Amino acid sequence: MNNQPGSEKNLKYIMHRLFNLGLNREEVPPGNPGSFQHEAWIRKILKEKASKRADLKTKLDDVLFIILDTETTGFRPEHGDQIFSIAAAKMKNSTIIEQYHQFINPSVKIPDEIRSLTGIIEDDVKNAPTLDEKAEEIFRFLSGGVIIGYHISHDVAFINHYLWKRYRSSLKQPSLELALITEKLVGSSAFPTLDSASSYFDIDCCNRHSAQGDVLIMVDLWRSLLDLSREKGIETLEDLYVYIK
Repeated sequence: MNNQPGSEKNLKYIMHRLFNLGLNREEVPPGNPGSFQHEAWIRKILKEKASKRADLKTKLDDVLFIILDTETTGFRPEHGDQIFSIAAAKMKNSTIIEQYHQFINPSVKIPDEIRSLTGIIEDDVKNAPTLDEKAEEIFRFLSGGVIIGYHISHDVAFINHYLWKRYRSSLKQPSLELALITEKLVGSSAFPTLDSASSYFDIDCCNRHSAQGDVLIMVDLWRSLLDLSREKGIETLEDLYVYIK
C-alpha cells in the first residue's frame, strides 16, 4: 500500500479524471456527502448542464425554464448566511412538468426578522438534511434548463458561493431576471418587487416569502409574460434576449 505523502491527493485527481471521462454511477459510486467520489459526481452533473443548454434559435414554447427561489438567513453568503429552503418548478410551454421543494438545515440560527418574514422557524429545519446531503438531488433538478426568478441574482449568488466553496465550480446555465423581463415587456412601469408584478397581472400571492409559495406565484407570472411575449412577436430565446437587452 502506498503511504507516501500526496498519494491520497493523487487518487482524488485520478477519480476526478475518471468521472470527466464519463463513468456512470454504477461504475464509480458517488459515495457519502463530502467524499471525493461525491464531489467528482457533482462536478460531472454540472458539466452535463452545459451540454443541455437550449439553442438561441429554440422557440420559447420548447425551452425548459426552471423557476427558482431560495430562502436564506441573510443576504451575504460570503459572511456565513445560508440557504434554509429551496424550491423550483420546471416549465415548458406554460405547463409545469415537475416541482421540487426542500427544507435545508442551515446549521446557523435563522434571524428573528427572517423568521417573521418567511414564517419558517428552527423547528422546521432542525431535522432537515444539509445542503451537502441534497446537493446531487438539487443540481440534477436544476440541470438542463434556463433558470429564471425574481431577483434571481440573489439565489444564484448563494448557490454559486456554495458550489465554489465546496466543489470549485458554479452553475453552468444562463439565468434570466423576471423583474427585467416584466419591465421590458410591459414597457411603462417599474416592478421592484414580486408583489408589484403580481399586482399588475392580478395574480394571487399565497404563501408569500416562502420558497414554494413564491415559485408558484412566479409560475403564474411567467405564464402571463409568455402570453405577452407572443403578442409582441417574440418567438425564440434569441428574440427574448434581444428584446430585454
